[in-house]
Amino acid sequence: MNPSEPVKKKGGRPPNAQKRDKKINLYVTTLEELAIKKRAERAGLNLSDYCRQIVLTGQAQVRLTPQENETLNQVARLGNNLNQLAHKANADGIRSIALEAHRLLQQLGQLLDKPADL
Repeated sequence: MNPSEPVKKKGGRPPNAQKRDKKINLYVTTLEELAIKKRAERAGLNLSDYCRQIVLTGQAQVRLTPQENETLNQVARLGNNLNQLAHKANADGIRSIALEAHRLLQQLGQLLDKPADL
């Protein structure tokens, strides 16, 4: 390594301080294996992560679907717009934002009334 060369930073996620180096074997029937794999898939987790969460916490934290993520992002954007309107209403008076607030509340109502795909 030449001192005049710039030092390249190693990219990526930093390693976890606690390495998982122990393995636990579990015997299940074929039917139980299929059921566990199906539940892990439905939760959006690999088999190890799913089983670890179930054993340690009693429940698995299910990942959101892309559609649920998009809806959540839209609600967050509308919330930001409503917050900006509240600041403007405090500064300029409520009448200055009445139409825009009504439009945003209608959009929020439509998003929240959307049927969830199960």
